[in-house]
Amino acid sequence: MGKYMVPPWQVRGKLCAIGLALVTLFVSLASMATRAEAQEQTGSCIDSSLSARAVVSVARYFNEPLREGNGEVVGEQATAWFYTSPRLLVTAAHFANDFPDGAWQDVELRQAAREGQVEIATRVRLRVAVKGRISEGPRRGPGPTGLADDVAIMELQDPFPNATVLDVQSTAPTPDASVMVVGYPDGRMQVARGIVRRVSDAVGRYAGLALVEVQGANRLLLNAGASGAPVLDCAKGAVVAVLNGLLTSPSLPFLPPQYAVVPTPWGSPTNTAVPASALAAIRTCIP
Repeated sequence: MGKYMVPPWQVRGKLCAIGLALVTLFVSLASMATRAEAQEQTGSCIDSSLSARAVVSVARYFNEPLREGNGEVVGEQATAWFYTSPRLLVTAAHFANDFPDGAWQDVELRQAAREGQVEIATRVRLRVAVKGRISEGPRRGPGPTGLADDVAIMELQDPFPNATVLDVQSTAPTPDASVMVVGYPDGRMQVARGIVRRVSDAVGRYAGLALVEVQGANRLLLNAGASGAPVLDCAKGAVVAVLNGLLTSPSLPFLPPQYAVVPTPWGSPTNTAVPASALAAIRTCIP
């Protein structure tokens, strides 16, 4: 039986029922050997190689494997990026929620190779400095689900070597703005261009969130493992939002299992993100 990692959102069926898959990755170790091709980019945007130096894949391994179907769950993985210093990382709160409160935790950070250099892969210790609160279970009555607070700041015990820190935009991203996302779905760095879409359900399930449509043929690109990825404004390169979910269409019963996840239609959002302004509120709570 193979050992693999599975995403926390698999056990949050009530959230998945509304079509929002929280995308922290628990990935098959076998699938991690396959490197996806970088998505083709068009148009004018910031140089992704500069922002990529600030983004890492973060993996937490369990002390003992957990049984899951016919295999064993060995850990979980997400995307994180450096915020204000080489010791502070931002990610999605739904990844950080299972970390022990205030305790140092062993994790693995990976960063894709720069030209002429090897990939960085290192074991580090970190702890959750502060995190937003996200709701579990179905929403009752009008109002936000709490997903707009799905961000966390983690503190490294030692600074990450040669880390680049990203700037943050205090205002929410505007509809039709061009953005770029740097993330680690399936543990492999991907750079995706996108467009911010208008939130039509402003007081319902997506209240307080930004909606992004990924450009390119792979509308499911920013799936498992991409949670926590920075959404960057193409003009200035500042972080405008933090990726936290995948939007899908209802599955069709006659489709084979490999096509069970159906992407949203063209012209509609593919992912949800928490506006970066949420970081200002929780940053004041860092001990």
